[in-house]
Amino acid sequence: MNRKAASALAKELRQRPGNQGGTRIIVAGKGGVGKTTLSAALCLLGAGDGRRVLAVDQDAQQNLAYSLGYPKDKARELRPITQELDYVEQRTGARPGEGWGGLINLNPDVSDVTERFGIRVTENLNLLVMGGVVQASTGCLCPENSLLGALVRFLNSRQDDLIVMDAQAGLEPFGRTVAEGFGTCLVVSEPTFNSLQVASRVARLSREMGVRRVDLVLNKCQAKDDERRARDLIEEGFDTVHVLPWDPEVRASEPDVSPLVRSGSAYVDAVRHLMDTLDR
Repeated sequence: MNRKAASALAKELRQRPGNQGGTRIIVAGKGGVGKTTLSAALCLLGAGDGRRVLAVDQDAQQNLAYSLGYPKDKARELRPITQELDYVEQRTGARPGEGWGGLINLNPDVSDVTERFGIRVTENLNLLVMGGVVQASTGCLCPENSLLGALVRFLNSRQDDLIVMDAQAGLEPFGRTVAEGFGTCLVVSEPTFNSLQVASRVARLSREMGVRRVDLVLNKCQAKDDERRARDLIEEGFDTVHVLPWDPEVRASEPDVSPLVRSGSAYVDAVRHLMDTLDR
């Protein structure tokens, strides 16, 4: 299949909107800024409110399970869906790593994926470990990206449901087929020049891919003027800027965020406020 045909198929897929129910959030940004901690806090707070929550780990580091409080011995054994080569080939018509050899099913049936691969963390919080996408560029039609995009569009039809995806670190953390399943991108950044430069580029890519709302999450803020300085440095406009404080309790508790969610902390209070703004 040549790239012209692939582009036409992608356009056809975008004309068939998927299930957009619930709140769907991508958490993106450069490595080490606190993406996984924020993703876990959002999921745990949502589950604590009684919402059905799906946590999706797309980061190649696969640390979201640890941050959610899943037992470490079990977390180490988790296998990402993108390594289940037979399943990916069965659903998409192509085997990961085998290139453009055949026609990829852009709308694979993934109705059984949570039953087969989902991990129950709490009663209403489930985790899917997707693993990193091999080719993450815009319009990518690799089997893993096709599968992940279909998965996100298929799941969680109720309006109160919450999907949070911890995206892989970098400038292009998700392809267009994945972005179509999400309405909000939270771009996490530290209040430093280099981190904010990456955040601006991620924001620009997110908007190009059609994400409706792109917010900046300014993490690990210590000085009172961190937000002011950050606003002066960012190149890309964001819909909202959220400020999360430097909280030593986060460092003391890492990687597990669940104790802080149960007991409360300055960081958790700020994430709660962030969540409230997303639901307005």
